[in-house]
Amino acid sequence: MAESSESGETPVKSLRGDGASSLRVPILGLMIPAAVWLWAASVLALLGSLKLVDPRFLGTWGWLSFGRISPAAFLGFVYGFGVPMGLSAALWAVTKGGKLPLLGERWFLASSFLWNFGLWSGITGVLAGESRSLSWLGLPAFSLPSLGMAYLLSAGWLVATLVCRWEETSLASRFLLLGLVWIPWAGGAAVLVLHEPAARGVAMGSLEWWFNDGLLYAGLGAFALGAVYLLVPDYLGRPVAFAGLGRCAFWAWAVLANLAGMAHLVGGPFPLWIVSSGVSSRFLLWVAAVAIGLGFWEAARRAPSPKKGQGRAGWDFLRFGMVAFLAASGLGALLALPTWSRYVHYTVLEEAQLTLFLYGFLGMTFFALLYAVLPRVLGRPWPSPGLAKAHFLLSSYGISFLVGLLAVGGLFQGFALDDAELPIHEVILSLLPFLRSAAAPALALLAAHAVFGLHLLWLLVESGANPSPENPAGFSGAAIEGARMP
Repeated sequence: MAESSESGETPVKSLRGDGASSLRVPILGLMIPAAVWLWAASVLALLGSLKLVDPRFLGTWGWLSFGRISPAAFLGFVYGFGVPMGLSAALWAVTKGGKLPLLGERWFLASSFLWNFGLWSGITGVLAGESRSLSWLGLPAFSLPSLGMAYLLSAGWLVATLVCRWEETSLASRFLLLGLVWIPWAGGAAVLVLHEPAARGVAMGSLEWWFNDGLLYAGLGAFALGAVYLLVPDYLGRPVAFAGLGRCAFWAWAVLANLAGMAHLVGGPFPLWIVSSGVSSRFLLWVAAVAIGLGFWEAARRAPSPKKGQGRAGWDFLRFGMVAFLAASGLGALLALPTWSRYVHYTVLEEAQLTLFLYGFLGMTFFALLYAVLPRVLGRPWPSPGLAKAHFLLSSYGISFLVGLLAVGGLFQGFALDDAELPIHEVILSLLPFLRSAAAPALALLAAHAVFGLHLLWLLVESGANPSPENPAGFSGAAIEGARMP
């Protein structure tokens, strides 16, 4: 642990050395565009919710139809916010929190520019009607080469550096390496097969769900879990407990994450062994999630929680993310049961589980990473604890109400669909109130992201106008966010 000052605060050396100077530009090149894409995706998601409230809203704008803005919002969040934040976590890990220099920082800046250009062209293509009917691979083919080259530029360098600086005891490195390697391998295979007339029928459906849940769990999920193992020592001063359980959970996650998507094929014309492997994998992933959660909460029990101004905002995001992780994993296992899938398959309850994992776990964990990393890279504390608290409250309430509405609406929808005497249009009408009510939590999430954007802009302006050459102070004169290092 770092020595405490006489005032009881935990000072942190300002990251102004060689490690920080090589890390600052790549980190900002990843995190700032990620925040912009998050806000853009939130705007599109809110527009989609409003289209459900009033289909005539923006009815004269063909490129803003629900069938275009909904996938644009989803793809913008996944590839504009999720992937760059995962790369940021890996970047933070290979430099040991800015203590070691990063070689080839110009490559990261070039790859960030190329990635955002490719994603911008892809989202524009989706809004122009060029999307394919693939939920996670819906970006047009013309945007994929630049995205692939950009990812290989940054991820290849990160993998090489991570292997050279490998620590056998580091679970964070293992999860981050899994995410870094899995995305180009599985993404390249899926693009080659699904974007070309090579797979049809049963093969196409099974391959698509193999990639979808693989990207969710083995790609983005591994990035977020790596961030958890990175951040817990920062916020609590001790690592996640039960390292042996964590290693077992990692191998279960690495082997089974791809197969979890096969659970979506229940009831379809697929070989029984494929469907059974998906259902079993969902339950085993939930067991792995419980093992990780036990280590997290044991570490939280043994160490005092950060006080106000000493990583409290980021710690709140991290705790919420872990609760969402356990809940989403458990709900995913429950939905895979054939007895339950009979009622809830093809309902918005599955959307609730996806939302809980994407926004509740990934989103909140990556916000904890932002609150920990940016002040240490810029050498300035977050300016306002009030804005950080407002950001957390708006995000947590927005996610909770959105997931709750979709879950309850999905149950009503599932039991209504099971009633053979109920006309389908009445089933749809019974679901509309829940979908229309989702506009309110979508607005809360947009407000949360706007608050964070304002706070981030304030931090950037302060760091540029008055950089702190010494120890940066945290909120209200306390230590900087995430300052407590083991």
